[in-house]
Amino acid sequence: MTYLRVRIIKSRIFVCLNEEWQNNLYSKTMRNVLISVFIALSACPSVFIHAQKIDLMDQLPEQYQSYKATDWLDYTGEALYDYINGGAELYLSYGLAGMTGCKYNGEGLPQVTVEVYEMTSPKNAFGVYTQSRDREEYAYGQGSQSYDDFILFWKDRYFVTITTHKATPESREALKYLASLIEKAIPAKGEIPALVKELPTEGLTPGGYLYFHHYIWLNAYLFIADYNIVDISDQTDAILAKYGDADARCYLLLVAYPTDEAAQTAGEKLKKQFAPELTPANPIIQLEDTTWFTLRVKANKLCAVFNGHTRQQVENLYQSIYK
Repeated sequence: MTYLRVRIIKSRIFVCLNEEWQNNLYSKTMRNVLISVFIALSACPSVFIHAQKIDLMDQLPEQYQSYKATDWLDYTGEALYDYINGGAELYLSYGLAGMTGCKYNGEGLPQVTVEVYEMTSPKNAFGVYTQSRDREEYAYGQGSQSYDDFILFWKDRYFVTITTHKATPESREALKYLASLIEKAIPAKGEIPALVKELPTEGLTPGGYLYFHHYIWLNAYLFIADYNIVDISDQTDAILAKYGDADARCYLLLVAYPTDEAAQTAGEKLKKQFAPELTPANPIIQLEDTTWFTLRVKANKLCAVFNGHTRQQVENLYQSIYK
């Protein structure tokens, strides 16, 4: 598994930390506090930017086999909290424009729910996707994941989930049909953030990276401070990636800033917190917990490796990024 484990509960996708990431948290209580603060900050209606939506009323069928459309969904603003009930902060942190969808029901059939989340840019839709998938597939859109009871994918600025609370032959066929239909209704493709291409591929856990630009996700999945220590914001691109086997796992943080000066400032803050003894002559050090750590800033990018099990493991990543 990667960052989030997807669970289907009452025809809705919920995401929760898996055991591996829970072990990296400072505490579950601290994580809840961080997310609660984010919810409070993002509740203002001004965070919503209304963009043109896919017209699902035209694209989705009123009926598919024995299924009929019974409820059309259209949520923006604080109303999204009522629908998702605790999960809206994920989409808000990536710049949500709105959500449109539909519920399908049929006599004796499990409900099928379609949700199309329109983000303000393709990179934000991609970011939500990295929060939700635990492996890389390409059956739909620009990246997807399928199980018997759900399909999710991203394409352009849209993140799409199609779920059912019970997998039956009828519901599985409906999931596939609707996923194909929605994919075709999205005419354009979006670019994957350029920073992704800079990740070293050797040793990278398959599907094992998270793209984001809100510091809440760094502190939630790899707690290194109780504040925004490396100045992650809407103007930065950040990736947290996993390398090595589960019993020898280390984590690479890569952040691109709008200016070289911003990267240098963030690097100095992180160095002061973790390893003030770092020098160009001694760029990799062992911390008090016996793990290995490195940090480097070059131009507008910051690279840091945490939880290294050996010096060589950290050095290999260090050299791969700055070769």
